Formats: sequence, structure tokens, C-alpha cells
Amino acid sequence: MKYISYLLIAIACPLLSKSQDITGLWKGHITNDTTREQLVYEVLISKEKGRYNGYSHTWFKIGDQQYYGVKKLKIHIAKDKKIIIQDWELLEHNYPMDPHKYVRQLNVLDLAAANEELAMSGPFVTNRTKEYKSLTGQVSLKKMTDQSQGEVVKYLAKSVNGNLATVKKK
Repeated sequence: MKYISYLLIAIACPLLSKSQDITGLWKGHITNDTTREQLVYEVLISKEKGRYNGYSHTWFKIGDQQYYGVKKLKIHIAKDKKIIIQDWELLEHNYPMDPHKYVRQLNVLDLAAANEELAMSGPFVTNRTKEYKSLTGQVSLKKMTDQSQGEVVKYLAKSVNGNLATVKKK
């Protein structure tokens, strides 16, 4: 009976296969386990010379003010087929105060396909620092067919000739 359950799960939610492409725009949210707050979250993944890389765009509101952050990501696929997404560099933000530069988010996501729609979901964790405790939560993303609608895509398009090194933090 256990085998049948695993088989049904494998059919309903197949892991990453060679035919499934994770490149592109992914939209969804991250949920903080402690506060239950949901933040809008986008990830843009590309593959160049066999290596994945990407960018994320996260935004949230405090009162009437909307804040955002754009980060460069490191992405790879683990041996167990989990998709590992790690913050690498904060490129731009409008946060009310400067963020701690050593806090990084790590996502460990599973890829699932249903009705020709791809989704990634799984836990995230931030590292602990002297000043901040580690945060945990859940990530839920769906692959978008129209990449032009993503805020992270708009950010990259506005950067000077695609040269992100020239983009300043606000």
C-alpha cells in the first residue's frame, strides 16, 4: 500500500526531469512562519553555459508605504532534484533603513507539474547573525508564461544596458 501511495505522489507531482525547464519568470509569495505575513515574491531564472542564475524581487507594505528589494541569486539543482535558491547580493531597495548585509535567504524547493503548469514550493530559512534571529517560512511560486509582466524583468530592463553593476541602492 505504501508503494502505491508513493507511486501516486510521483505521478501527480513529478520531480524535475530533463524535459522540465526551470528557466523563466516565477511569481508567488513567501510566508513568514512567525508572523504569518505573506510577501509578494518573484524569481527570474536563466541558464548560461550550463549554470543557473537569477534575480528576485520582493515587496511588502507597511502602512501606506510599499517597499521592495531586488537581489541577485545563486541557483543550483541538488542531487535529490531539489532546487536550491540562495540570496547572493542585494542590488537595489527602498527599505526605510539599511538592511543587515550578512542576512541571506535560502530556499529549498520541489518542482511539481500539474495540468501543464509548473510550480515550485518548499521551505526557506535565513541565517542567524549577532543581531538577528533566523527566520523560517514557506515559498510558493508558479511559472509564468508571459515574462514581460514581472517586476524583476522591468527592473532588469531599466538597468543601464543590462549592466547591473551600475545600479545604485536607493
